[in-house]
Amino acid sequence: MKSAQLAILLVAIVATLLSIVEAKPTQTVHFGKKHHGKSTWFNGHDLKAVACYGDLMGNSHVNAGDSWMIGAVHMAHYKGGERTACFECAKITAGKRSIVVRIIDDCAGCAPNQIDLTAAAFKKLAPLSQGVVKTTYEFVRCPSRGHMKWPKSPKPRTH
Repeated sequence: MKSAQLAILLVAIVATLLSIVEAKPTQTVHFGKKHHGKSTWFNGHDLKAVACYGDLMGNSHVNAGDSWMIGAVHMAHYKGGERTACFECAKITAGKRSIVVRIIDDCAGCAPNQIDLTAAAFKKLAPLSQGVVKTTYEFVRCPSRGHMKWPKSPKPRTH
């Protein structure tokens, strides 16, 4: 009896993993359309070699700063892949607090409608100790940098 239960469990696990691997992109970048989700935060080694610069621009040496107002999404969730979400800006709201961030990295572990933020950006919404905060977000036109901290889009490398 136990081996039959184990076999059923293994089949269920394999089926779940295959559905995750074979999942089709479901999200698109729509300006002004609000989405409900969550935000988390990252720092340290996760700031190194941000995806949008490395994969798209050939500048894998670009490391993000912890003080930058940036975010990461799971690029595979977006129709059109990385080119769809990279360098777009998103207004993220938690309660009465909002922040605008620029998407410049991939978060392979993020769920759909999740934006992983730098610690500096997350702190504008909630204390870091909270770890996860329910948010709404919408893609917006990027404001002029002014007080915002993120790098200019670099020119592609020529080899």
